Amino acid sequence: MELQEMADRVDSKETFLEFVAALRTDWEASRAEESARPSSPYSPDARGWENPDLGRFLEAMHAWTDDMGDRVAPQPSWRTFAHMLMAAKIYE
Repeated sequence: MELQEMADRVDSKETFLEFVAALRTDWEASRAEESARPSSPYSPDARGWENPDLGRFLEAMHAWTDDMGDRVAPQPSWRTFAHMLMAAKIYE
């Protein structure tokens, strides 16, 4: 199952944890692929990781959440947190 599809299906703590584990596995695979064959510095890393280090990842998560404004509920769900993490992977 694709990561975005997993994020869209998050509906509990358990499915959120499954998503986070899959996201980490995807990041680890991306690191291995980048080590073997580096991507262009002008495009996302392997597997679409635009923000492969923690600082850039957190910055993107902050920017996406801020840019979403009122579309992020005051009482977010597990699915909202999954979407925030998924966005941090690719948001510029």
